[in-house]
Amino acid sequence: TYDFTLNRFRNYFLIKNYDSLLTISPAKIQEMIEDYIISRKNEGCSRSTVRNNLNALQLFFSMNDVVCNWVKLKKMLPEQKKIRGDVPYTTKQVQQMLNLFVNQPKWFAVVHFLASCGSRAGSIEELKVKHLNDMPNGCKSVKIYADTKDEYYTFIHSEAAEALDLYFELRRKNGEIITSDSWVFLRGRARTMPLRSCDITVRFSHSFRNRIDFGEFRDNRHDIEVVHGLRKRWNTIMKSNPDINSNHAEKMLGHSSTHSLDNVYHKPLLEQLFDEYQKAIPQLIIDEKYRLEAEIKNK
Repeated sequence: TYDFTLNRFRNYFLIKNYDSLLTISPAKIQEMIEDYIISRKNEGCSRSTVRNNLNALQLFFSMNDVVCNWVKLKKMLPEQKKIRGDVPYTTKQVQQMLNLFVNQPKWFAVVHFLASCGSRAGSIEELKVKHLNDMPNGCKSVKIYADTKDEYYTFIHSEAAEALDLYFELRRKNGEIITSDSWVFLRGRARTMPLRSCDITVRFSHSFRNRIDFGEFRDNRHDIEVVHGLRKRWNTIMKSNPDINSNHAEKMLGHSSTHSLDNVYHKPLLEQLFDEYQKAIPQLIIDEKYRLEAEIKNK
């Protein structure tokens, strides 16, 4: 995002390279940024989009000792509008997504994975096979952002685990030796490169265009975010179940807790989190066959 924003700013003013950008006087830079903010507002960009653009510029110029009036620039941000893209996918829509990928094992597994564990698409970029572990009833635990300060655990149910196993089996048939350090999802045919979040966004956008109803399009956004709508579906299902501990659901979502010290002191066991996750499996499952199996096991 940082690189993309800087390049967009530079290209907007036809600046050849970053060194040339730094030869411009601070007063002129201030004027250019103001013009750029106005142009982005005229394009209909949201407050958060323009703020992200401004944050990247502030970091670049501050690190290069270019002094600008950032207080004034931030006062130029567009007003906050009603948030778009806050509607989750329905189970029927996820079924439609899977039908489009039924003959593409990797993307079939990606949809299942994101829908069943509720993680951000970016977590896939760091996910290795060793971060998956078997759990009861055909489920798997998933360690997200392993070995970082943001590390947390979530789970995928048996339906998603089966889709993932089929994807792994296809890779083995193609000659790949899958080890604990192998990436869970590969980028193209490159076995040394993980799938990127931008790859997922582009593939979903192209594959679902005019096939999935994302709702009204306004202010450069649809009602449903093309990838993040899966995470919102997961969150809605978990929080709508009165039997699920909401603090544990937040832990599995990787959110900062509503209680400031919970991130430090509230450390539920993996088994405790899994007990809460299992309560939502019947609603999280996509295929009717797996849904009925889950209901039978509950009974």
